Amino acid sequence: MRRMLIVIVSLLVSVTASLADTSCEATKGAYDSLQTGMSYSQAVGLIGCEGEEMSSTEMAGFKTVMLMWTGNSFGGNMNAMFQNNRLVSKAQFGLK
Repeated sequence: MRRMLIVIVSLLVSVTASLADTSCEATKGAYDSLQTGMSYSQAVGLIGCEGEEMSSTEMAGFKTVMLMWTGNSFGGNMNAMFQNNRLVSKAQFGLK
């Protein structure tokens, strides 16, 4: 019985660790590190995960994509706009 309990606890710890690894929350520090002109892949490296695409348009040779990340506090979030893969603007609310 004790051995089975140890196995179950080990499995729960493993599953919890995997779920924690897949979550990503934007922080104020990562937001502050984003600089105009950096690439999307550089931004993802700072934030730690890809953003959720909110909108995308292509016109006159410019591809503009707006992305959103959930923040690390209740209701916190950040948005970033990339034009031709370069950061052109960012905004945040309630990040810690």
